[in-house]
Amino acid sequence: MSCAGRAVLGDHRFELPPEVAERLLQEAATALTRRLYQPEPITVATTDRAAIERLLPADLPQKGGGAGRLRQILFDEFLALVRDYRHPLHLGHQRPAPSFASLYADLAAAAFNPTVTMFEGGPYSVAVEGRVLDWMKRLVGYPADAVATMVNGGAEANLTALLVARDRALAEGPAPADLRLLIGQQAHYTLARCRHILGLSPQALVTIPGRADLSLDMDALATELTALDRAGKKVMAIVANAGCTANGAFDDLGRMAELAAAAGTWLHVDAAHGGAALLSDRQRHKLRGIDRADSIVINPHKMFFVATPCSVLLCRHRAEFAASLDVGLETASYVIPDPTTLRAISDGDEPLRWTLACTRFFSAFRLYAALSTYGTDGLGARIDHVCDLAGYLHDEVTGSEDFEGLCRPAFNMVCFRYRPAGIDPAQLDALNRTLRARLASGPDAYLTGCEAQGVYWLRAQIMSEHVDRDSLCDLLPLLRRYAALLTASLKGSAP
Repeated sequence: MSCAGRAVLGDHRFELPPEVAERLLQEAATALTRRLYQPEPITVATTDRAAIERLLPADLPQKGGGAGRLRQILFDEFLALVRDYRHPLHLGHQRPAPSFASLYADLAAAAFNPTVTMFEGGPYSVAVEGRVLDWMKRLVGYPADAVATMVNGGAEANLTALLVARDRALAEGPAPADLRLLIGQQAHYTLARCRHILGLSPQALVTIPGRADLSLDMDALATELTALDRAGKKVMAIVANAGCTANGAFDDLGRMAELAAAAGTWLHVDAAHGGAALLSDRQRHKLRGIDRADSIVINPHKMFFVATPCSVLLCRHRAEFAASLDVGLETASYVIPDPTTLRAISDGDEPLRWTLACTRFFSAFRLYAALSTYGTDGLGARIDHVCDLAGYLHDEVTGSEDFEGLCRPAFNMVCFRYRPAGIDPAQLDALNRTLRARLASGPDAYLTGCEAQGVYWLRAQIMSEHVDRDSLCDLLPLLRRYAALLTASLKGSAP
């Protein structure tokens, strides 16, 4: 029995007709391109969750609404309600307004859903990922035989790196209860989770105090290393910040590398946010010494201006990394045809070998597209642009009598707070927290907040090419207007 040839593949009983799909894509391309280059005049239409949920079907649809419903989802729901990261006063979180190149690559990747688990299943996707990872190794100054792998975010990268560091430390013979993990006051909150997941005691996490510029105090680190050595404790790793996600601070990586080497311990650099400084001639000096780290995380889904998730973990020690991550692969023959052929030298290794996650999106494609389209010079220019604007906003803050800044911004984040005359200092935290919440619930601007040096600060993160000096000039007057009613009530309650 032979199969008859078909002019058109596919059974379209299960899919929208091709002419309908093409029209929908054209409509979407027009709408998305307009929003890409011309942001809406508001940051968000509403933050009323109940109002949003009333627009969504309460019951699981049994009969679909076809093309009309799909169009409605895009235009009447998503585009109408999404918070616009391209608004000139959207200054919240480390998620950028993704570049067009990122969007373009994602469209193709989403259409075909290629695997990045093993070469046989995705020859092009795995080869592209390998090439991008080779570029990242060169960017940080690592040797060709170092490990580089795509992961789903900084938390996964930190956990993976510290898993390897823990296993290496335990191989030297200390009791697990004697392991210590040293972090700074501004370290990412997920490091506490890593400590828990890795089975370390609460006492294992040791916090080193910071300096006025929020970087880790190197003298305090040296003192703590000496004290732990005398107490017979094994430091499994020191974690450095390079562009702290809370405030943008950079630790002295060169000095930390010296201290880690002298102590015989692992140095992990959390450059999830600040690693992009390597793309800029003007910013690169902030990462001097990063090539000496044992492991590094960089999130291109921050300052490389591509969509999430897109995170890169790098490690100098291929053998130690493989020892921790190879566990269980001998039973993965249904994924990797012959696990015994895994190589230990080349990045021709199957990508599954180097990640805790089996399933990942082809996120390297958006990074490949962005680097190919704009080059490191183009991305570096974007970074310089947002960093210059951060310096400008800081100057506006410090030049105003009713605002104060935390410290000179080290990167693209500005931490500051409203401090009007006549307000009890004890009420400033409450005032700024309430001010931020009121601003976030409105359409005019968006800020986040952070705690540092024992007080609460507003936190502006500049992540879009649509932010400029003119828009930033509007920020402080806008905050004053939002604060007017708040300060009136607080003054009335002051003793």
